[in-house]
Amino acid sequence: MLLSRRNLLVGASAAGLAACSNASPGGPSSSVAPTARRGLKKEGEKRALDALPRYAPHHLRTVRDKLAKLVERRPAPKPGEWLHDHPETGQSFEEYLKSRPTVPTGTRQTLVVLPVGELSTEAKKVVELAAEYMTLHFGLPCRVATPIASPSPPSYAVRKKGADRQLLSGWLIESVLPPLLPVDAAALIAFTTTDLWPGAGWNYVFGEASLSARVGVWSLHRYGDPRADAASFKRVLERTLKIAVHETGHMFSLPHCTQYPCIQSGVNSLDEADESPLWLCPECLPKIAWATSTDPRERLQKTHAFCERHDLDAARFIEKQLGAIGA
Repeated sequence: MLLSRRNLLVGASAAGLAACSNASPGGPSSSVAPTARRGLKKEGEKRALDALPRYAPHHLRTVRDKLAKLVERRPAPKPGEWLHDHPETGQSFEEYLKSRPTVPTGTRQTLVVLPVGELSTEAKKVVELAAEYMTLHFGLPCRVATPIASPSPPSYAVRKKGADRQLLSGWLIESVLPPLLPVDAAALIAFTTTDLWPGAGWNYVFGEASLSARVGVWSLHRYGDPRADAASFKRVLERTLKIAVHETGHMFSLPHCTQYPCIQSGVNSLDEADESPLWLCPECLPKIAWATSTDPRERLQKTHAFCERHDLDAARFIEKQLGAIGA
């Protein structure tokens, strides 16, 4: 979802990783689609996936068509916005089905949130609420694992950037997190308050995920201080929810959305992220419903209730989506 700054331009992740940034100015975004098309490598995992109940594509197309009446297509991007700097073609629901995406399997049905390093009481609460929302968004069980201490990095994987200490996100993804992936995890989502950077020439990155290893790490460092006041807590919570579901969507092979305003859209700054919606668009909601075998109406009811409970603006639009698809 978010992006780092490289010489005041958004830069790039390595192949097979999604930092929601580009390999080079104008290059392909996040390397999502090529990794997704590698599909399921293990025959046993394929059989387990085939055994899962799934909503029929024709039913989900009907849902898509009803939801499409609520929204307008994205306008032409403005200078500085993600699509202006990084043209992408997007992906239809039909293209997603044909891509053989990485999805939960019969044995990997759980989302696991892993706190890394010291978190304040308020930051822990944000992470717990993010885990709760991910359960509702994806229709999958989500648990918060026992926190681990911030790992001691080799010299190449740590640096000082101004007053900040930064960890190399690729080192965490390639060396630290894979051995911690539980056997039942569809995805392992690590949260840290330590700042991250993805490599030489980069200033920082908000998050990065492997598109094949089912692991990712995201930093709360630049999202504000949830301890300041109630408004600050709400702002940090909403930003965290967005990156949590967006990046986990990448881990289930969803590329950036280009057709509508959508939580899966790429963003080029924290301001653009704040303007992006928390809800899924008509094209991406059926992808998640199909991948996770969830009833679209039930997931909308549950995410709506969460947003109302925490006074999030998304509640009003999700209520419209519920009305559009009917019983």
